[in-house]
Amino acid sequence: MRLGQTELAAQFEASRVPVREALKLLSSEGLIEHDPNRGFFVAQLSSDEARQLFRMRDLIEDELLKTVVWPEARALKALTQHAAKLDTLLDKGERLNWWSENREFHNLVFELSPNKIMVREAMRLWALTDRFRAILPLPRRPGAARDVVEKNYLVDALSKRDMKQLLAVRRERRRAFEQMVLETLEDRGL
Repeated sequence: MRLGQTELAAQFEASRVPVREALKLLSSEGLIEHDPNRGFFVAQLSSDEARQLFRMRDLIEDELLKTVVWPEARALKALTQHAAKLDTLLDKGERLNWWSENREFHNLVFELSPNKIMVREAMRLWALTDRFRAILPLPRRPGAARDVVEKNYLVDALSKRDMKQLLAVRRERRRAFEQMVLETLEDRGL
């Protein structure tokens, strides 16, 4: 799909200069493609790109979790409440709010690490994988797909201060999620 600067400027009631700069920034992130002769276009999804991005997330997120400072009772309570809020949003089918809150939950977990540069990179990679997550439905009913997005397992591992469990839960969930994304892309011929 072509992204016309003039149309976007009119839609967002902005001048073309900031729109062009935003498009250049999105292009540098790989979210859109720029052909100097034809303009800007939404980047095509590909399973190869998804594999690479999820692999990079896997490596960085593992390293982050290995360095977490175990949360105290107050932080654990906040994470538990956040996990409950995510469950409620799933039950209601509030997709947009759920994705935003899900990202915030993981950011809170990653922020337990003192490695703030890696936290920023992990969240940047999350942003790059958002477009792949968007092709999946939100699981509203109990089952294997819902289990993949369940957060209480992470909170439980953090509360037990069990590094082995924490890493295993994150890896298991991330791999199951990646497989769902890749199967969906394959089904679409991407």
